[in-house]
Amino acid sequence: MSVLRRFPFVILLGGLGFPLGGAVDTVAQETDEITHDQSVFLFGGGMTDGDMAQSANPFGVGYEGHPLFGIGYQIFPYEIGAVKLGVEAGLAGRFGGNTNAEIWGGVVGRYEGIEIANTVRIVPSFTFGLSHVTKTMNGRERRNEEERDGNAGTLFYLGPEISFSTVSRPDVELFWRLHHRSGAWGTLGDMHGGSNANVVGVRYNF
Repeated sequence: MSVLRRFPFVILLGGLGFPLGGAVDTVAQETDEITHDQSVFLFGGGMTDGDMAQSANPFGVGYEGHPLFGIGYQIFPYEIGAVKLGVEAGLAGRFGGNTNAEIWGGVVGRYEGIEIANTVRIVPSFTFGLSHVTKTMNGRERRNEEERDGNAGTLFYLGPEISFSTVSRPDVELFWRLHHRSGAWGTLGDMHGGSNANVVGVRYNF
């Protein structure tokens, strides 16, 4: 095939390439617009010797010497403005004495509308669900169980949290959370209070 005969064929291929290039650009733009709707996180902290209100002051409450380390996963299928709604599941180890494990899950809401000087993002969130432990931890949790003649095995889970990230890197967050287990005034396990822990961690949003 001569050069002149190949020339129309080359033009045809080039013309087909223009729509393909436009499609690639469109996909790239759509990718840039995708928001983070899943996350994984790691944390560590200590169980406190105080109720939920006392434990909300991490520098003023006493600690029991029971470290807590955990991992969790979140997914957010719903978004209303700056509010994201989803579910969370996690697994933690509780140490210092009678080592035991905790598993929890629940619904979670995040508010992502706070930015400071277009530099720092502050994201408050709250998790509500159920928590189950393999053993009652010695200390406040065991005392609460004995005082109520209850069972702290399965209780409600509350996780108020505040996280921080930069506007340029919203995928990586540092956070503080109050890790709270409670019977909600006798609703579960005939328990009033359960246990509390202050934890700090890192989250990766994707």
